[in-house]
Amino acid sequence: MTYGYMHEGTPRTILIVDDEESMRQYLSEVLSQEGYDCKTFEGSLAALAYMSNSPNPGDLVLTDINMPGMDGMDLLRTVKTVTPHVPVILISGLYELALAIDALKGGASDYLLKPAKPDEVKKLVAKHLGPDTQNQQDQMRVALGKFLVSRDRHHQPADGVKEVFEVLGFKRYETLQHSRRVAAYSMLLGKAKRLSAVELGQLELGALLHDIGKIAIPHNVLMKPGPLNDEEWTVMKLHPRIGWELMSEFPELSAESEIVYAHHERFDGKGYPRGLKGDKIAIGARIFSIVDSFDAITSDRPYRSGQSIAVARAEIQKHAGSQFDPQLTSIFQRLAEADLERIRLQYPDTVAA
Repeated sequence: MTYGYMHEGTPRTILIVDDEESMRQYLSEVLSQEGYDCKTFEGSLAALAYMSNSPNPGDLVLTDINMPGMDGMDLLRTVKTVTPHVPVILISGLYELALAIDALKGGASDYLLKPAKPDEVKKLVAKHLGPDTQNQQDQMRVALGKFLVSRDRHHQPADGVKEVFEVLGFKRYETLQHSRRVAAYSMLLGKAKRLSAVELGQLELGALLHDIGKIAIPHNVLMKPGPLNDEEWTVMKLHPRIGWELMSEFPELSAESEIVYAHHERFDGKGYPRGLKGDKIAIGARIFSIVDSFDAITSDRPYRSGQSIAVARAEIQKHAGSQFDPQLTSIFQRLAEADLERIRLQYPDTVAA
């Protein structure tokens, strides 16, 4: 199935910008096979000249970063200023924390790490130009809007909440149901721990936004079906720090951002990214760690079906004192199975909500 054509049969236009001819040719061949009309450019200025002079400035830009003269980041910022609706995908062998955050803030729609396989290129472009893309994003907006309305009834909303949700919603809508489940599980455990109303509000939002940093992780690393190699794993482990960096712009979300930053720490200090230990880890992050593992075990995966609640409880108990806070684990084990099952069924792994 190809996605390169609009409903009326007009081919979608993709601008490919890379100073290496072999890369331009490779990307053009891969995407032309899907029905896209590919325009290739050696440099950013040539691409911008085309966009300025053509009646159709293009439906998507796929650009390298490290190029002579005007680089891909400058091209990104210019395109998003002039034609903000056009998605820009960065494709580069260069990846580092500051660059990822700069790209995200500059408006990058996605990122591919070189070398990118043909299927990875096709799937990512289809994600942004496919026939269901707008419908999926509209459903995400509705679902997030409902959440914010519900939250406003109980908590005074922070000024930055909606801005953070804009980023989460339109870039990583695949994670919505998982995020809503773990937020609900977190609230269940937080109430059993007798957290205050303020702490519960912070926990709920921190859990919902826990993976926001993944929006800056290259798509072919994030969605790789097999095990990550050392380089890819190093990149993946940046996502808690990226999430914290994004949220640190909003001082009123400091507690929530700490949950995001610490959600992969372990009670024994062997987690990442900071190797925090015991109560040095924010209680919200310690709560989240338990319910996130519970959700992973009980949810379906491509390689296995979801396990029972009893199996998940036994696995969590096995790691009490190492991966998980033993006191919180004990409280989790006393949660009613009916409450856990209700949340699991309430937020199935679909975009619609």
